[in-house]
Amino acid sequence: MALRWSSEFFTAMEHRDLQANAMAVDSTGTYVLLAGRRYIAIKDLDDVDPDNVRKFPRQSKYDVGVAEWNPTSYHNELCVISCNQRLEVLTWRMGELIQTHSLRAHTRVITDLNWHRFDPNLLASCSADTFIHIWDMRDARRPALSLSAIAEASQVQWNRISPNFLATTHDGDVKLWDQRKGSAPMQYIAAHLSKIHGLDWSPHSETQLTTSSQDSTVKFFDVCNARRAEFVLTTNAPVWRARYTPFGNGLVTVVVPQLRRGETSLHLWNYTNRSSPVHTFIGHRDVVLEFEWRRQRPGDSDYQLVTWSKDQTLLVWRIEPYLQKLCGHDPEEVRADELESDVMETASEASAVITQPLQQEFSLLNVLISNLEVNKMDYFKRFCSVTATANNCVVNLNVSFPNMYPNGVAPVFQIAPGSKVKESVASQLLQTITQTAQQRVAKNRTCLEPCLRQFVAVLEQLTNDPSDSNRSQHRPILESAEMVGSFNDACVPFPRTSGAKFGSVGTLVCFGQSLRHRRGNAKVDATTPRALSALGSNKFGYKINNGHNLPSYFLHKHRHRSKYHHKTIVQKSVITVYDVSGLLAESRQLAEQYVLDDSVSRICKLNSEAAASIERWDLVQAWTLAELAVASQQEEEDMQWSKHPFGYQLIESLISHYAKQSDLQMAAMLSCLYGKGQEELNSKKTSQCLASSQQLTRGKRLLKNSSPYHTIPPADVVAEGWVFPLLRTVRSNSLDNFPLEEKHAPVPQKYQCSKQFEYYKLAYAEMLHRWGLLYNRAEVLKFLCTPAEAHKGVEFLIDCQHCLKPVKNNACPNCKKLAFNCVICHISVRGSSNFCLVCGHGGHTQHMERWFSRNKICPSGCGCNCLIETAGIFS
Repeated sequence: MALRWSSEFFTAMEHRDLQANAMAVDSTGTYVLLAGRRYIAIKDLDDVDPDNVRKFPRQSKYDVGVAEWNPTSYHNELCVISCNQRLEVLTWRMGELIQTHSLRAHTRVITDLNWHRFDPNLLASCSADTFIHIWDMRDARRPALSLSAIAEASQVQWNRISPNFLATTHDGDVKLWDQRKGSAPMQYIAAHLSKIHGLDWSPHSETQLTTSSQDSTVKFFDVCNARRAEFVLTTNAPVWRARYTPFGNGLVTVVVPQLRRGETSLHLWNYTNRSSPVHTFIGHRDVVLEFEWRRQRPGDSDYQLVTWSKDQTLLVWRIEPYLQKLCGHDPEEVRADELESDVMETASEASAVITQPLQQEFSLLNVLISNLEVNKMDYFKRFCSVTATANNCVVNLNVSFPNMYPNGVAPVFQIAPGSKVKESVASQLLQTITQTAQQRVAKNRTCLEPCLRQFVAVLEQLTNDPSDSNRSQHRPILESAEMVGSFNDACVPFPRTSGAKFGSVGTLVCFGQSLRHRRGNAKVDATTPRALSALGSNKFGYKINNGHNLPSYFLHKHRHRSKYHHKTIVQKSVITVYDVSGLLAESRQLAEQYVLDDSVSRICKLNSEAAASIERWDLVQAWTLAELAVASQQEEEDMQWSKHPFGYQLIESLISHYAKQSDLQMAAMLSCLYGKGQEELNSKKTSQCLASSQQLTRGKRLLKNSSPYHTIPPADVVAEGWVFPLLRTVRSNSLDNFPLEEKHAPVPQKYQCSKQFEYYKLAYAEMLHRWGLLYNRAEVLKFLCTPAEAHKGVEFLIDCQHCLKPVKNNACPNCKKLAFNCVICHISVRGSSNFCLVCGHGGHTQHMERWFSRNKICPSGCGCNCLIETAGIFS
């Protein structure tokens, strides 16, 4: 049962003429902005006169949707409001409110906006047009980055701790984005079955967020494991907003205004005990439209909540210490450094842009260094505190990082109070780690982990028992030798004990250490292992069954026997192979059905039917369009797209589109049609094109070293004396491997696309090879227009039986006759053949194989034992 107390508010004002439906409080907690269709008002919250309000008229037929002040101290004079499809950026300075920017990019109504909490120039907005735009105030002409979400976006909010992450809501789903990788969301959370009205990141954890929904619940998620909510808070009405309190484990909720007109209160919850609200704020006569927390003043133990209602009443509530205790926060136990957080926050906001390297260093720090305990790491305050213990000595070390670290500026090390160590030892510790830090930052390298490792090792060496005379006598030499061995590997990466790798045919291979092994290695050695063998006997391997790899799980067993018990312990390292082909654009089923026939029309029709059989209607349209653009048509038609210059430009655009979508299969198949259609188009004019002897001679020269399977005309191979370089088959079908720059002769612009098409064909052929579709692979390779690579290695030649000149192929280029006959059937050999390396006799491969399956002597009657003699040469 909720405690419905008569809450007290120390400020109340009513202004019905404003008709405002949006409210925002500035970062200093001094001013509140109220925005509506007729006015924008600014009120000083410290002014006790409720009528002292600055009003600025505005004329618009649209209501203001959202308003927000810039949360940073650098641009705390900026505020922004949304009006239909437009964002208006306003500047509050010297008692005047001036519009400085009008941001236009959305095509439908803007649903939410949010300033970046660390970069004062960044603003995110979302709209019903499915786009999330990120604006940079330094160049507000267009969005700096646009994220496409497909579904309507209703909420957007930057992470309160990590500067690159933001979250958006779409109906009942949440998408998480990284502004450094804006092409697609990095994570997707199916949060609710009903629409999400509110979204809020935790101010204490970068991975925690809450969602409030039409289904009358508030769900708490950890984005590191977002398959299900960590816990759910259930209310008796749809929840409009749910936001964390700046203290303890509190949460404030309001109901949906459009659906619950009679509910005018706010509820304060302790989300660790979700049975009922700990407090209810009663005072408004109509639904609450917006609420925000006012910044706490230094030395004040109370927090203040500012609310604006549909009754055009502004209330400021004082959250006294007893309410804070109900949410798990005791102001009397606040430490001195937290009381100074306002000053530190102001300094950190000014340098927030350069905190990212320090944050990364903290996140990658190995906290399992022996004899070392990490007490605190705060990259906003740029501070770290650790404790090292060795030989009954305890040393507390504080590390402060200047703003320019690690660019030539070393951190500052201090021995903190509470340390139990001699002054001489403390002095030598500081001298050693400071020298190490300076050597690292001189090369613009981070130095925290190497310094901490050296800090522990030197402490152990300096506090050893001095009764060992030999140790004391040679301590300097031993120290230097041991330090070299301890810290040479400080930068050696830790062996990869887990990971994931995509295969080229729709597989994802994941591996990791066994649970028993991870528990057994809670404490690691001070030196970095250089190989997996240093981690113990637990290794990875494959379990083979009948000569084939198992399709899903591979278990490698290791047995260990203890000293006193003959108990066998089996450890398993699991390697999992997932089938992710359903997530990729390429399809093996389509690869089996696709054809590359002699007729472009037939190719397009059959491939269109294949795409329709698996309901890929987008590919059906592409194949239909390709047939219109490439295939030759009837002479009586007025328009033939294959003859029109736009026809082949359209095919190039299609190929480029599917390549950008990472659909290598479709890009390669259309690349095969690119030259095929031109070949059909020119088939009727072949006699005219080859009438002159010069053209005929040039054609022979170009075809001299080409494969007989090349069906692309020479015009696609050679242009203006430039020949496409042979693209070697690579072991990866990623389009990232395509060489964009040619190191040798420059490629003519009009033939650059053909070079890309060759790569698509080769990469797709490699994919078909991995699928085992060898016939389909051979069909694709026939469409390569690059010349064959010159043979490198041993090559066997024969002498023509007519002119006795060396011959490389079946036909003699000297006498123009077939070079040799089969010794069994006495017919000229045109295909596959085999010959004895000793006597030189041979013939058709099938005839020779059938002969030597029953005989040992050469069929010519020369008496040579061909099989044995030839084997003797190779042995």
